[in-house]
Amino acid sequence: MPEHDAMRWLQLTYKVPSEPSQKRVWVWRRLQNLGAYALQNSVYLLPHSEEVEKHFTQLAHDIQELGGEASLFSVFALDEADERRILQALLDARNSEYSAVVQTCSQFFSHVASALQESQEETPPSHETLSDLLEKVHSLFRSARRHDLLGNMTATRRAMAAEALMLCEQLFRVSLERDHVKARRVLERYQDTISPLPDPTLTKLP
Repeated sequence: MPEHDAMRWLQLTYKVPSEPSQKRVWVWRRLQNLGAYALQNSVYLLPHSEEVEKHFTQLAHDIQELGGEASLFSVFALDEADERRILQALLDARNSEYSAVVQTCSQFFSHVASALQESQEETPPSHETLSDLLEKVHSLFRSARRHDLLGNMTATRRAMAAEALMLCEQLFRVSLERDHVKARRVLERYQDTISPLPDPTLTKLP
C-alpha cells in the first residue's frame, strides 16, 4: 500500500489481435468514449467507481469475445505527483468539453441578443439557425456526459453546462413565440449565472 492517502484507480490492460484492425479501433473508441487515461499503449486508467468498474468489466469481457486478452486491476499510485498529474489531465479534458457546451450556448444567445438590439422590428434569427445551434449544444453535452465518469470531481462544470443548455432551450421556445420580454429575461439570467465562463485551465487540484 502507498504511504500517502492515495485514491483507488482501476487499470485495464488488454491485447487485441492485430488483424483485422477494426477490432483494435473499436476498443480504442470505446475507451475514448469512457474518457479513460492512456497510461501507455493498451493500458488505461480511471478513478475507481462502481460505474467505472461496470464499464471496464464489460469492456474486458467484450475484448475477450473478440479473441483478445484483458485484465482489470485495482491499483494505487506510489508517487503522489504522478497521480495528481494524471487526474489533472482527466479533469482538464472533461472541463474543456463542458466549456465547449457553454461557449456554443454563448453563440446561441449572441444571435438572439443581436437581433433584439439591432432590429427595429425585433425579428429573431431564423428558426433554422437557432435549431442548428441548439442541436449542436445538445450533441456537445451528450458527448461530454458520455465521456465523464469522474463523478463529483466534475460536478460544478457539469451543472454549469446543464444550466446553460436549459437556458438555451428556454430562449429557443420564447424566440419562436416572439415573446421579446421573456427573451430578454432569459438573456439576463444567462448573463447573471453563466457568463463570463471561467477558463477551464484554471480548474486545478487543491
